[in-house]
Amino acid sequence: MDVAAFTLIEDVVAPEDTQPPGAHVVDFEIQKLLSRGWQQYVALVRDAAGDDHGVAVRKITTSFESECHGGDRLVRGVRALHRTRRSYVLEEALWDATTARLVATSWVVMASVDPETGRAAPIRAALWEAVESFEGHPVETLEGSSTPA
Repeated sequence: MDVAAFTLIEDVVAPEDTQPPGAHVVDFEIQKLLSRGWQQYVALVRDAAGDDHGVAVRKITTSFESECHGGDRLVRGVRALHRTRRSYVLEEALWDATTARLVATSWVVMASVDPETGRAAPIRAALWEAVESFEGHPVETLEGSSTPA
């Protein structure tokens, strides 16, 4: 997995205040680092689209590849992986900035929700145009699939 394949790339630091000195960072803290990445991505494309049509998390799958320690410098990447008519998948990853070793990966299925009914709805064109503009290329569409991942 190449960092350059990700659209939103930023440096983060593993928290030092959640475990004893020298201990590895627990999975919950890694998941929080990943969650902040996809939340930032969703906010950026929603703002670019001027779209108040909601999306909600349908599913998160995370794999913890290797450990890191408090204070480790990490690189976080987020990108849109693929979509269906009503949902899209964001892939995100954390790497150790010094060794380029993969620390964790996560896939988040974002489902479009009709704010009036609370039910699944097609992704509005403005939101999807903002995602593809942010990505800088068309994102693969999975036809006939209701839950990509």
